[in-house]
Amino acid sequence: MHISPHTKMSDLVQSDFELLAVLQRLKIPFGFKEKSIQTICREEGIDLNFFLNLARWYHERDFFPGETLMNHPVKWLVKYLRSTHSCYIEYHIPRIEEEIIRMESLDRSGGHNMQLMLKFFREYISEFTTHIQLEEEKIFPYILSLEENFEKETPDPEFLKTARGYTIKDFLDEHSDIEEKLVDLRNILLKYLAPPSDNCLFTNVLIEIFRLGNDLNDHTILEENVLIPQVIKLERDFHNKFPR
Repeated sequence: MHISPHTKMSDLVQSDFELLAVLQRLKIPFGFKEKSIQTICREEGIDLNFFLNLARWYHERDFFPGETLMNHPVKWLVKYLRSTHSCYIEYHIPRIEEEIIRMESLDRSGGHNMQLMLKFFREYISEFTTHIQLEEEKIFPYILSLEENFEKETPDPEFLKTARGYTIKDFLDEHSDIEEKLVDLRNILLKYLAPPSDNCLFTNVLIEIFRLGNDLNDHTILEENVLIPQVIKLERDFHNKFPR
């Protein structure tokens, strides 16, 4: 499907329901009627080209508009990534944990295997939450302040002090690989644990973990191939504009 500003939003979703995730994370409400993408983005205060680039990437996959996305204000991508964090913490992670707990209750092997898996997953939740908190409490505020101060005639003195003692490259050193442990959990489920009597439940847990893994991969692609290069450029422009 060719996605254009004049495409009806309802037709877009009908053609690829995976795009519902993009709509949800940009806080676009349902009830599209016959409205076009352009009309809805205007009504909801969303950058039209930013939406189109994301939607085309999710829909086509071979098309990754990295350089184009870098031309949008960084606040749009931060807003999208923050909304993605909320989905993980409030929905995806609790849902998988609940399903594993149900599997544990149905386990016929004495519960040891499922208890170990639940322990492993909860360790992952702890690591994942730490990762999210770093981004939410330190990285994203820094990025938004950088963009805001760059637009000023005179930057805030407190931020200027921060900007001269910290760069986004420091973030790369702190940025843990939250996908690797999820892959480990998936391999444990596939290779070593006998499923409980409710095989549909077991399969559903695997599907949810695969979906989360795919989503995290998309999240990482946006961070590492768009956000971080964009911020590196913004830092360079900031220091050129406000030299020591």
